[in-house]
Amino acid sequence: MKRKLVSAIIGVLFSAMLFGGCGEEDEYSVFGSTAGYGGNTSGATESQANEAVNEFAYEEKSSYMIYYGALDDRIIQEAKQYEVVILHPKMGNITRDQIQEIRDSGTIVLGYIAIGEDLRTAGLTPEQMLQDERFTADGTGPRVDPRPAGAVLLDDVDPKGIASPGGTGYASYFLDDNDHNGKPDINPIFNCAFTNIGDPAWFDALDQMTIDGNDKIPGIREILTDDYGRGLGCDGLFLDTIDTCAPNSYTDDSSPNKTKFEWTAPGVADFMERLKEKYPDKLILQNRGLFFYNPLLPHYKYNPRPYVDYVMYESYMLDSNSTSLYNDGFYADNKYNFAPKLIAEASRPDGFEVLSLGYAEGPEEYHLKETLLGNSTDGLDILLEDLNAAEYEAGFKHYITDGGVTLVNDFVIHHENKDDNTPPVWSSVYNDSVAWPPHEPTPRVGIGQVEPVSGGVTVRWDVALDQNDVSYILYYQQEPFDFEGDPELKNAQTCVLTPEVGDGYVNGVGPDIYPYQATVEGLEAGKPYYFVIRARDDSKQQNEDSNTVVLKAVPSK
Repeated sequence: MKRKLVSAIIGVLFSAMLFGGCGEEDEYSVFGSTAGYGGNTSGATESQANEAVNEFAYEEKSSYMIYYGALDDRIIQEAKQYEVVILHPKMGNITRDQIQEIRDSGTIVLGYIAIGEDLRTAGLTPEQMLQDERFTADGTGPRVDPRPAGAVLLDDVDPKGIASPGGTGYASYFLDDNDHNGKPDINPIFNCAFTNIGDPAWFDALDQMTIDGNDKIPGIREILTDDYGRGLGCDGLFLDTIDTCAPNSYTDDSSPNKTKFEWTAPGVADFMERLKEKYPDKLILQNRGLFFYNPLLPHYKYNPRPYVDYVMYESYMLDSNSTSLYNDGFYADNKYNFAPKLIAEASRPDGFEVLSLGYAEGPEEYHLKETLLGNSTDGLDILLEDLNAAEYEAGFKHYITDGGVTLVNDFVIHHENKDDNTPPVWSSVYNDSVAWPPHEPTPRVGIGQVEPVSGGVTVRWDVALDQNDVSYILYYQQEPFDFEGDPELKNAQTCVLTPEVGDGYVNGVGPDIYPYQATVEGLEAGKPYYFVIRARDDSKQQNEDSNTVVLKAVPSK
C-alpha cells in the first residue's frame, strides 16, 4: 500500500520538475532529476526534490500483527500498537464493535477469508454436498483442466474449464483434477473442497456468505461493509488458500495434499480485479501464492500484482514444524531464489509491501513460545536470527507467532531496530545454482546493460535489498566519471528510475536478462554518455550504495 500511495504523491510533487535529460514524466516514467543538458525548465533543484521526498514520501514500514483467536480488552489494546492487524472473524467470533475499536486507533484491520477452498464444506462428504443446493448450484461441476494432456502454458485457458469426465451435479466452481471421479476434490488436511478462484459464481457465493446465516462463514460483503450481516467494516481482506492454483509440479500422488489445479491460476487476477472494482477503497493481502512472482513459471504472466497491496511470506525461515527449527533447503531456496524475485515485483510502481510470518515452534529445548512472550531467553538467538533474516536482510515486515496463530506478543516491536544506517545490498534474481540447497546468487551490482535508442538509452539492472524500500538513481554525463574526485557524483545529471519489466523477463531469468529497465530520452544523439546506477533506500538517512560500475553508450539519431 505504501508504494502505491506514496508514489502517487511523488508523481504530483515532481510533475513540474522534469525536463529533457530524463524525458517527460507521463511518457518516460521518470519521477525527477537535476539540471541537465536539456536545461532545467522548472527551476527545481535536487536539494528541493530531496526535501520533498523526505517530507512527503518517507514513512516507516508498517508493523503488523496476525491473530486467529477471540478478542478481549487486553488483546484489543495490544492490536492498537500496530499499523496493520489481521483477524479471523470466524475463529474469533469477532464483532463489529471490536473491529471498530481497533480501527478508531488508526490501525488498519484486514479480515481473513479463504478463496481457494470452500470452508462451508468442512467435514462434509461429496454425497452430503449433493443434498445441499448451495453446493449443487448450476450442476455443471466439478470441472477439470480444459488443456490437452501434458500442457504447461496457461495461455487462453477457459476460466471455467470443462466438465469432469466422471460426472457432474455440483456447483461449477468445484474441481476434480486429482482423480476425475465426478466428485469435488477435498483437501485431506482441512477437509474442505477445493475451488476455482476465477469462477465468477464462486465470487458471488463468497460475497453473499454470512457468519450468522446458514453458511456460518463470513463473506466478502460482510467483512468489508457496514450494513450486511454483522457489517464488520474491515479495511480489507486477507486472502488465504491461494496455493490451490499452484504449479502441478509442486505435488504428486504421494503428496499429503495433492493439487493439480494450475489451470485455474489466471482466474486469480480476475478475482482480485473484480474485488477492487466492487470495493475500490479496500485493501488486498495475498497470502502465499509466491509462484505468481517467479518468471520461471507460467503463472508469472498472470500475476495479480496490480491489485495487491500486501503479500505475506509464511515460514521464510522459522516454520511450524515442532521437530526442527527450520528446513535448511527450504530456507536457502526462500532466501536465495524467491526473495530477490519477490522484492523485484514489490518495488515496481504498482507493487506491494511484503509481510513475513515466522513460527515459534521447533524443539521444546529452545522454549520459543516462552521466549516470544519474554518468559525465557533460551530461544532468543533463534528468534532474533529469524527477525534479522526477514526484516533487515530481505526487507520484509515481520511478525512471529505460534502454529495456531493465537500467541499475541510484541516481540518484534521490542526487538526491531528501525534505525537504518546501511545502504542497500545488491542481489540478483538470477541464480545459477544447480545443487540443493541453492547457494547465494552472485550479485549483479549497478547498471547491467545500456542500449542506445533514438535520442536516448534504455538501461537495465537487477534488484537490491534493504530494510527499507529501495529506489534506483541513474547518474550520467558526457565525460568519464572521476570517482575519487567526485565520489558522490554531484557533477553528474541524475534521475530516479521507474522500474519497468525488463525485456525477456516475463519468460524467465538468465545471465543476460534483468528484472528492471527504464528508457531515458532527450539525450544528444551521436555523443557518448557514461552511466551509473546506484541503489538508495527511503530511510531518513537515504543511504545510497557507492558502486563504480560504468557503462558507455551513444544515443542513436
